[in-house]
Amino acid sequence: MKFLAILIILVVGGTAVIGPQALFVVDETQIGIVTRFGEAIRSMEEPGLYGKSPFIEKVIYLDKRLLVFDAPPDSLLTKDKKRLIIDVYARGRIVDPIKFVNSVATEGRGAARAIEIISSELRREIGLDDQSEIIRTNREDIMNKVRVAVEPKLEEFGIEIVDVRIKRADFPVEIATSVHERMKAERQRIANRERSEGARTDAEVRADVDKQATIIRSAAQRDADIIRGCGEADAIRVFATSLEQDPEFYTFQRSLEAYGKYLTQNATLVGSAGDLGKLFEEIRESVVLASAAPAHVLEAAAGASVLANRCGQLDAEDGARRVLGNQLTASGAALVLFSSEEVEWGDSSLGCPQEGQSYAQVITPGFRFTFDHDAEIYRVHTNIDGTEAVVCTE
Repeated sequence: MKFLAILIILVVGGTAVIGPQALFVVDETQIGIVTRFGEAIRSMEEPGLYGKSPFIEKVIYLDKRLLVFDAPPDSLLTKDKKRLIIDVYARGRIVDPIKFVNSVATEGRGAARAIEIISSELRREIGLDDQSEIIRTNREDIMNKVRVAVEPKLEEFGIEIVDVRIKRADFPVEIATSVHERMKAERQRIANRERSEGARTDAEVRADVDKQATIIRSAAQRDADIIRGCGEADAIRVFATSLEQDPEFYTFQRSLEAYGKYLTQNATLVGSAGDLGKLFEEIRESVVLASAAPAHVLEAAAGASVLANRCGQLDAEDGARRVLGNQLTASGAALVLFSSEEVEWGDSSLGCPQEGQSYAQVITPGFRFTFDHDAEIYRVHTNIDGTEAVVCTE
């Protein structure tokens, strides 16, 4: 019985000691590599419980997922002898675990070797392109070329490269400063150009507004002078008409006004009756001479009909401006009068007959106006007083 108990104890104890050395577990994210005296002899890529020879065999675990080979930023020389700080990384996986372990042993050493190969190929590709091309256009092409170039080299280590990416391509600090200054100068130049163009546009707009304001003021002053002249012409006409109706009564009235002005209340006259008679006679003769219409008044009265025509033309012009302004949805003051002409139209169409319409065959006096608006010329025909106006088109 003692012998049986000792044998049971030895079996149980041996199993407890040898079991951890003979069995191992492979996780679903891992690859198990069994090595014998440092050399990989078999791999287990499926998860589960596996066995090995105790003491003489060991297990190395590798990650079966995508690995990231992140190279440190490096200063590389381009084809045009300029430097760029390139930061690159690659992604790949271990596809031949036995070859990987026999060539590089560990993941750390494998990643370091992959980074060396990728950096070397990247340096060679960067040296074939200009700096501006790398930054602007050729980055994708460079990454594809590097990936194709490193694929066979990494296959020797049991690594399959999936992708190569450039995280950033920056200028060195000293170059970045100069580039920044050039960018500032360029933006300043653009800003100055925009300001100068804005100032030029402002000057053009102000000049155009000043011109329009001057035209409007001139037109308003012209119209005011014409209206004032029309009023004065009416006053002269009334004055001349009153003289023609009863010159003696007008002279008598003016004499009384002169007496009232010179002989104010409580006035004292010293002299003989003959002297007073002579004084009154001189006053009367002066009033007669003063009451006579002066030459310029008679001339103005003679030209009153001409001025009356001009006053009628002003009314016609206002009517033409109103009709054309409504058609152009513009202010009448914004229309610049180019020319005006007094005409007689052969019928009531005012010289602009519409197709399919009939007009009274009667001589219609009026005006032909030509206006300028936004560099476009417009013709407007009116009757004599501007109550009828039509915009003519060719």
